[in-house]
Amino acid sequence: MLMLDTEAVLTFVLVSEQKSFTKAAHILNSTQSAVSARLRRLEEQLGTKLIERSTRAIKLSSAGEAFLQPARDFLSAHDKATAVFAVERPHLKIGISHHLVGLDLAPLLADIARKDPELLVSLSVDGSQGLMARYEQGDLDAVFLLRHSTTRRHGETIGIARFGWFGDIRLKRRAAEALPLATHPPGCNMRAMAIAALEEAGIAWRESFIGVSAASLRSAIVAGFGVAALCVNISQDDLSELGAQLELPPLPTKEIVLLSQISSHRARKGLESIKTAIAALSKR
Repeated sequence: MLMLDTEAVLTFVLVSEQKSFTKAAHILNSTQSAVSARLRRLEEQLGTKLIERSTRAIKLSSAGEAFLQPARDFLSAHDKATAVFAVERPHLKIGISHHLVGLDLAPLLADIARKDPELLVSLSVDGSQGLMARYEQGDLDAVFLLRHSTTRRHGETIGIARFGWFGDIRLKRRAAEALPLATHPPGCNMRAMAIAALEEAGIAWRESFIGVSAASLRSAIVAGFGVAALCVNISQDDLSELGAQLELPPLPTKEIVLLSQISSHRARKGLESIKTAIAALSKR
């Protein structure tokens, strides 16, 4: 009877999902050479190559593709068996960019609560810079961010965030007046994006409100503080997208990126539920 090594199977799944031996090693608190050796032993045990290695990319072989879901099921069964004797509850600590969170968090959390009510979830909502710092310090297991830099390519792209100019439908733009802009403090990538779009189009603007979160900008423009650049994918309640009405320039899209350093299969299944919900936002 073939007895599989749980750690080796987990290594295979992580390398497959992360598409990187280095990232898998980081999650496992191991080294790249140890990860490679563990995967090689698994392939020898199974008598087949699971991953096609090259200098450019990591790709599953046909056998690897066929083995991936059974490997996940194997890890899930292992987690269920060991959970019987677990003293501590599994804990998933995630961060989500405030640009991706509307007024109601329930749609993002509903599936995970239904599938695994015993999983303890800690959720932080913040800007991408703050979340990335906490992720790199190990305070967060996974983060959902907006990719602002084309030079920083790590992370899994799970969707596209689109942005528009939101405000009260009654707002009028007069040619002689600067556009009232509710925006984030200096140093914020979203602020820079909005201002760059206006200035490139030759549209005069003035700060009408400064808020640190997307929620604060929503409140400001409901109160009549002008327009703000907000995510189109998220429900903005009674606010209207005024780009066409006010003849404002289109805003660029941003990739929605997931970074994860979770080794627990149970926690990763919980993360997958939230990932699916956030990825669905880009289809709205």
